[in-house]
Amino acid sequence: MKNLLLLTLFISFNTLAFDGYHIEGTNETIEHFIAQGVPETPLVEAMDFYENNSHLLSNRRYITIGDFSQSSKEKRLYILDLKTGELQREFVAHGSGRNRLGFPNGDRNHDGYLDKCMHSKFSRRIRLVKHRRYGMTRPGFMRVDSTYFSSKFNYNSMPGHNAIRLTGLESSSSDVRRNAVVFHEASYVKNYSKIQGRTLGCPAIAVGRMKDVLPKIKGGSLYYSYVPQC
Repeated sequence: MKNLLLLTLFISFNTLAFDGYHIEGTNETIEHFIAQGVPETPLVEAMDFYENNSHLLSNRRYITIGDFSQSSKEKRLYILDLKTGELQREFVAHGSGRNRLGFPNGDRNHDGYLDKCMHSKFSRRIRLVKHRRYGMTRPGFMRVDSTYFSSKFNYNSMPGHNAIRLTGLESSSSDVRRNAVVFHEASYVKNYSKIQGRTLGCPAIAVGRMKDVLPKIKGGSLYYSYVPQC
């Protein structure tokens, strides 16, 4: 009987981490997702922000992390289900940006690694190239908000809405809404390991994958664009 009671307590304690959308056992949750391959540093930072800012989120079941310290050849978009403990990974592209001569600045040599996500004040004042200021990956925390249909991102891969708006939750991501930085599909992102194409700042995923992403993260979940090199 004593052993049965201990077993019951053990099971109850370990299921607390995923009981509802508010995490009770944060350390256990972190260890759980690290064991599944989620990078520790962005995971810990995302969990800390989540715990301290959950009032800003209406969808508390999911946390999405884009680890842009990794190559675009990797499935570096991590979607964490805090209720079931399941992990979903996707390929995701980063922003190209442009320098004053019009050449890509975010990933200069197109090697799959993000080099920059910010411009100097000087380059912001001289707008010689379209999208030069705006075509960069935004670092930091954002909220995944409402969905909408865009003919620009329509690949007939799913019915209805096919893109998701983002709202910045700190200064580094404060312009995402007014500059239309959104989650969307793109033909230059493939669902296999290769150096993916570059975007104008949006976290774009492979065609056919939005149907498995949008229903989960829409409606106010947390997105962390992790860019330690910025």
